Formats: sequence, structure tokens, C-alpha cells
Amino acid sequence: MPLIVVMDDDSSTRVLVSAVLRKEGYDVLAAEDGAQGLALIREHRPDLVVSDVQMPNLDGFGVLEAVRADEVLTTLPIIC
Repeated sequence: MPLIVVMDDDSSTRVLVSAVLRKEGYDVLAAEDGAQGLALIREHRPDLVVSDVQMPNLDGFGVLEAVRADEVLTTLPIIC
């Protein structure tokens, strides 16, 4: 199964998006902020990232910038 990392500081949104994706057959890892999400991305190398833009510790644009700067992850699809 493809793996998707979902990042959102709003727990209701994070749970809802994760549940819908799991129902569609995807494996999902969820993070409550950008720093936690970036750690999951680096550890698990998902197939897709779905990210909120405004989050504490590291916002969605910061995650995008960090991923694009990483030679291993630079082509990872990210939806913000």
C-alpha cells in the first residue's frame, strides 16, 4: 500500500483526513506539527505528503523547503 503522511495541527482535520485515506486503502502516518511530520518523512519516506500550511514548530512551507533541499526526498509529492 502507498504510504501518506498527513500533517495538521487541528486534530479533527488530521483525524478526518487520515480516516478517509485509510478507508480508501492507504497506509497513513499523522503528525500534529511540521517538525514531527518532517521526522516521519525522513524516517519512512512516504509516497505522498498532505500538509496544512499554518502549523506550530515548522509550517507547511518550511516542510516543503526542507524536503526540496534533501537530495533523497526532493521529488516527493507534497500537497499543501
